[in-house]
Amino acid sequence: MNQKIWGGITASFLTTVLGTTTSTPVSSAETVVQTVKGNSDTQLAQELPSSATAAIKKLPAQPTPEFQLAEFPEQLRTASTSEIITNIYAYQLAGRQAATLYVRSIPVLTFLGSQGINTDPSKDRVATEVEKIATPSSVAPGNATISDAKGSENDSIQRAQVVAARINELHRNNVNAESITVRWNGSYKSYSIQVNQEELVQVDQNTILPDTTKDLAEDALQATNRLRRLIGYAPPLKEIADLPPAPKPRRVQKVARSTTRRVRSQMRGMASWYGPGFHGRRTASGERFNQYALTAAHRTLRFGTRVRVTNMRNGRSVIVRINDRGPHSRSRLIDLSRGAARVIGLERSGTAAVRLEVLY
Repeated sequence: MNQKIWGGITASFLTTVLGTTTSTPVSSAETVVQTVKGNSDTQLAQELPSSATAAIKKLPAQPTPEFQLAEFPEQLRTASTSEIITNIYAYQLAGRQAATLYVRSIPVLTFLGSQGINTDPSKDRVATEVEKIATPSSVAPGNATISDAKGSENDSIQRAQVVAARINELHRNNVNAESITVRWNGSYKSYSIQVNQEELVQVDQNTILPDTTKDLAEDALQATNRLRRLIGYAPPLKEIADLPPAPKPRRVQKVARSTTRRVRSQMRGMASWYGPGFHGRRTASGERFNQYALTAAHRTLRFGTRVRVTNMRNGRSVIVRINDRGPHSRSRLIDLSRGAARVIGLERSGTAAVRLEVLY
C-alpha cells in the first residue's frame, strides 16, 4: 500500500517537472553586448540562452573599436549551425552605416546606409557582429525579399540580412553554383546578381564589393565569382551578361590649322643649299645662322619674308623665312638652309628646279 502511494507521488512529480520543461519555449536571441578595452582586457556580457550562443562568434579584440549592442530581428530564429554559412559585420564607414556580408568568412558584399547614425562623437567607429541568423522559416523568398528591405534603404543591416538568408537557403538546397550569374539591369542602371534567373541582390552605389575596385561592373563580377566559388566551387565568369557596348569615343574632327596664305608673287628658278661652313656665323640680317632651321637667303626679298619653295621634281614644299643674302651664283634663285633642303628632297642632289611663292 505504501509503495503504491510513493509510486504515485513520484510519477506525479516527474510528470510535473517534465511537463514544465517541455512546455517552456526557448526564448529568441535578443541582444549581445561586447566591449573591447585596449588589447587585453575583454569583457563579454551575453543575454542569450545557451542554445543561441552558438550563433554568435566572438569578434577578435582590436585596439580601438568598441563593440556595442547587436540586436537580432525578432522574426529570426536560431538555425542549425551546419545550415548557415553567412555572418554580418555592422560598423560605421565614413560617417555612414555599413554592413559587410561574409560567406564562409570571406567578405562578399558591403551594404551602405544613411549618413551618420553614431550619436556619440567620442566613438569614431561603432561595430557589431550579427552572425548565422537566417532559418528556412524566418527569411525565405515568400517572407522577405530585397524589395522589402528597400523600404528602409538606410538600414544596411536589414538589407544584408535578407541576402544572407537567401544565401543560406541556397546552401541548404544544394543549388548549382553555376546558376549564379550577373547581368546588367538597364531599368535600374545597376548590376543584378541572379540565381536561376531570379535576382539575389543588386550591385550599385549603395551595395559594393568590400575591397571595392571603384568600378561597379568589376565589383559585381568579382562578387558573383566569390559566391559561385563559396557556394559550389563553380568556375569564374569572364563577363557580365546584357552589358551594353561601351560607347564609342566621339570622333572629334580635327580642324587643321590653315596653311593657306595669299600669294603675293611667284617666280621660278634653280635652288641650292648651304650650311656646314656657315653654321653659327652671322647672317646678313645679324642673326646667327642655324643650318637646321627653315630659313633661306635671297638677293632682294626683305628679311622676315615668308616664301613657299616647291621642288618641281617631286612636288614637295616648305615655307622658309628669308634671313640672309644670296646666292652668290647668278644662275641660282635662292639658297636654302640644310634643314629646308632636306624637307623638299634637295639635300642629296644639291640643286633643283623650284617654284617660289612669296607670301603675305
